[in-house]
Amino acid sequence: MEKFLFEELQLFSLELAMFLKKTYIVMPTWKWVILALGICLAFVIRPGLQWLLKLFKEHNPIAKRYAKSFSHYLFRFEIERPLAWILIILLLFALDDALELAGKFVTYYEYLLKGFMGFHIIRIVYYMVDAMGYVFADIAAKTESKMDDNLVPFATKAIKFLVVILGFLMILQSFGLNVMSLMAGLGLGGLALALAAQDTAANLFGSITILFDTPFQVGDWVKVKDMEGTVEEVGFRSTRIRTFYNSVITVPNAMMAKETIDNMGVRPFRRVRQIIGIAYETPPDKIKEFCDRVRYCIKQDSTVNPETVVVNFNGYADSQLNVLVQFHLQVFTGPEELEQQQYIFIEILKIAKELGVEFAYPTQTVYYRGGGEAESQQTQQSAIT
Repeated sequence: MEKFLFEELQLFSLELAMFLKKTYIVMPTWKWVILALGICLAFVIRPGLQWLLKLFKEHNPIAKRYAKSFSHYLFRFEIERPLAWILIILLLFALDDALELAGKFVTYYEYLLKGFMGFHIIRIVYYMVDAMGYVFADIAAKTESKMDDNLVPFATKAIKFLVVILGFLMILQSFGLNVMSLMAGLGLGGLALALAAQDTAANLFGSITILFDTPFQVGDWVKVKDMEGTVEEVGFRSTRIRTFYNSVITVPNAMMAKETIDNMGVRPFRRVRQIIGIAYETPPDKIKEFCDRVRYCIKQDSTVNPETVVVNFNGYADSQLNVLVQFHLQVFTGPEELEQQQYIFIEILKIAKELGVEFAYPTQTVYYRGGGEAESQQTQQSAIT
C-alpha cells in the first residue's frame, strides 16, 4: 500500500490514515482529496490573480507613455483573463508533479489541462494579431495609397483565421493524435468538401480581386445593380453595404467582382440638376431677372464649381414654364452633398419670394357650353390634380 504523504507527522488517527491510504479507482484517497482541494483553491485564487494582472495592465507606464503602440492596443483587450488561466493551469501541472499521479487518469488529466492551456494561448495570440493590425492600420493611414488601408484588415483577418486553425491542430497534436495522418485520411472527404465549397472559394478569390483591383474603398458610396449605399466592410466572403435607410446589405464578393460597380464616392464634383416650374403668368422680364439672380447666388457658393452653373428658361410644359438649374458641388460625402443642396434650394425659394415669382402646379382648364340657348355660356374652372 502506498505510504500516506503526511503519515509520519501523525496528525491523523489510525483509522483516518488507513482510509486516506486506501485506493479508490486508480489513486489513494489522500491524492484525490489533495487534488480536489488544489483544483478548488485554483478556482478561488483565479479571480484575485486576474484582478492583479488587470491592475498591472491599467497602470503599465509603457502603454500610457507610447500611445498607439503595440502594448497600448494589446492592453485594450482582456488579456488578464487568459493570462490568469494560464498561470492557474501551470499550478495544476505543478500539483500533478507533486502528487506523482500515475495511470490513465493522469493522461486524461494532462490532456484536459493541455487543451485549456492551448485554448487560452490561442486567445492571447489572437489578441496580439489584432493589436498588430491596429498598429499597421495607423501606419497605413499615414500613406497616400488606399490599397494598404484595405490590405491591413484583410491580412489581419487572414492571420487570425490561421492562428485559430493552427492552434486547434496543435491542441490535437498535444492529445497524441497524428495530425498529418488524420489530414491524409481526410483526403477523399476533402475532395467532396472542395466541391461543396466552390461558392466559398469563389467569394475568397473575389475578395482578393477587390483588394488588389480596388474598385472601391471602405466609406465609398457605391451602386451595384439595384443596391446603393456606403461600403462598411470588405470581408473574406462578402462586402457589407450600409443603405441610406440604415439597413445592411451583405453582397457575396464573387458577385461584387463580376458586376458593374458605380462608385459615386470618387467623383471630384457631384452634379445637381433640377427643373423649376414657374407659372405661365410670369412676365418675361421677371423670368430673366429670376434666372440671373439664381445664377449669381449659386456661383457665390464656395462649394460650387462656377464654370458649370446653368440657370436658364428652357421649355414650355403643360402647366408651367421650365427653368433648368444645374451645377456641380465639390463635396466628399453624401450627407455633405444633401446639406449643401438644401441650402441652395432654400436660397432659390427666398429669391422667388422677393421677386414675386410663383411656382406652378399642375392645372386643368375645362370649358362648358350649355345646349338649347341662343348664346353659349362659357365658364372656366381650374382644378388641382
